[in-house]
Amino acid sequence: MTTLSDAFARNIWIGTMATVSTVTSLLLACATPFPSLAALAATNVSRRDGMVLMFVAWFAAQAVGFIVHGFPFEPASMVWPFALGTAAVGSLLAAEFARQSMASTHALLRAGGAYIGAFAGFKLGILLWVSLLDHGWAAFSADIMLRQFVRYGAIFAGMAAVQYALTRLGVRVASDRYARAASAA
Repeated sequence: MTTLSDAFARNIWIGTMATVSTVTSLLLACATPFPSLAALAATNVSRRDGMVLMFVAWFAAQAVGFIVHGFPFEPASMVWPFALGTAAVGSLLAAEFARQSMASTHALLRAGGAYIGAFAGFKLGILLWVSLLDHGWAAFSADIMLRQFVRYGAIFAGMAAVQYALTRLGVRVASDRYARAASAA
């Protein structure tokens, strides 16, 4: 089977994962699963590609929110997109840190650690904004945190399955250099 160029394959992967994320969010009526995306990116692509994925998913989420769901265009509503964007970046960085910290463990443990790191990083980012704005504290109740952790974990597993299918179709996600570095780490 002919493989795609690295750049084209990365673009297909980023577009597919952002689309899966957006569709999942619409179907489950939940927020964009940034921790799921961050964990997947941290375990499969370079930081640059992970940042591109986070931006594309963030942009899609904002478009859906403001266009489809009719979020109001008022100052209070305009802070949260920025908060979500910064928390998404924090999620990716925390996932990468967790993956690197577990470099000598099995790939499934690294993926699980990356997911836990991504979830913690995202929630800490949101907590920072909630503290600054003194709004949104209910999102940190134990039942909501547990429900989100399980939901995003299931989405992460589903996205990993989509990625596996892409790989089987010949869409090589990581560049050879990144794949070697990640497997050696």
